[in-house]
Amino acid sequence: MPVRRAGPAAAWLAALLLAAPGLPQTAAPIYRGILVPINPEINRIVRSTPALDLVFDKLRDLEAGKPGQTVIFHIGDSHVEAGFFPGVVRAGLQQRFGDGGRGCVKPTVVGVYPKKRLSSIVVRQDVKAVRLAAGLKADEPGRGFTGLIVYHDKGYEYLDFNVLDADNRVIATIPAGRPRDWPGSGGIQISNVELPGIFRNIVLRAATNPQRPGARYAQLYGLSLESGTSGVVYHSYGVNGGNCDTMLRSAYLHKQLERVQPDLIIISLGTNDASTPLFRRGDFAARLEALLAKVREITPHSAVLLTTAPDSYYPRLRRRPARPNPNMSAVRDVIAETAAARGCSFWDLFTLMGGTGSMKLWRDSALANVDNIHFTKEGYQRQGRMFLDALLKEYDAHAAARPR
Repeated sequence: MPVRRAGPAAAWLAALLLAAPGLPQTAAPIYRGILVPINPEINRIVRSTPALDLVFDKLRDLEAGKPGQTVIFHIGDSHVEAGFFPGVVRAGLQQRFGDGGRGCVKPTVVGVYPKKRLSSIVVRQDVKAVRLAAGLKADEPGRGFTGLIVYHDKGYEYLDFNVLDADNRVIATIPAGRPRDWPGSGGIQISNVELPGIFRNIVLRAATNPQRPGARYAQLYGLSLESGTSGVVYHSYGVNGGNCDTMLRSAYLHKQLERVQPDLIIISLGTNDASTPLFRRGDFAARLEALLAKVREITPHSAVLLTTAPDSYYPRLRRRPARPNPNMSAVRDVIAETAAARGCSFWDLFTLMGGTGSMKLWRDSALANVDNIHFTKEGYQRQGRMFLDALLKEYDAHAAARPR
């Protein structure tokens, strides 16, 4: 997509951002290639919990060559589901601290079948031909994976899965009748699959089993690509339309968090919570508090980092032009206040990108889509680089203050 020249309003907004009271002036952006100037002094992570120090200590051990893994679990909405933001962060962390595995992926249905439902983490199919592709993209860094963790249903009525390589050969089988319940799962099964080598892409295909001729369903709730090597494992769990309520109600997410027990949980929500005429600041605060309480009940030792939702606009209706969503500023304030009150770390994307109305500048810079809610690939990657820079800056300060 060609970059368009910023108009007078965009230039005014950029000047306003750089001249914000209390912020140091800067003549040039630290990031290259776009028309959106970012003040690097405000790109920082606010820490209010010692749990993040423990995450940084584990990263230091990895950087020193010690064996182990640092596990990150990024929860979010469509901004995370797109994969570009977490992909940049994952690649940067794994380049510096080692590639511990790709983590959770979104399976893709191969072909078109009736009665299917596919989201970021759940796929249901009641035909025997279901085929799910998963792996690393052609331009995605990573050494590949040597194993799978598959969350699926088990029992007489469920089909097994065959794991196929690029040549359509069966390299492993996942029985739906294996009696390895994960505690409290209510019948959901977890299967650990070792692969005969290093792979970048695989296909899961529903398979019949002569011992269960009545099987006709294939249901999968999560898929993680594992390498078993030392380094950073970065799971991303993004759901289109996701908000605090959907994450609070997602039993599958809770079960995966329970098993993974990540060192750091990143929560990036708020866009869908704010995009409704029924939005109330107090209600959103209560839902965010409830989600945090649930996360900490499941993973009491994990550090939690909250990110604010980006600016967005209400859509254009008939003759009424698109206009900034004023709820986004309230969402930003609630997330900041909750982080401070509940001992979470905090990264303020909303303020960093320019605050209310800044979506126009990003759109004029070919970094956001015409829906005024989502971003282009370049826009999401830009945000990922900003977040990665802030996280590594905080890590480097921690390492310098605590020399070995």
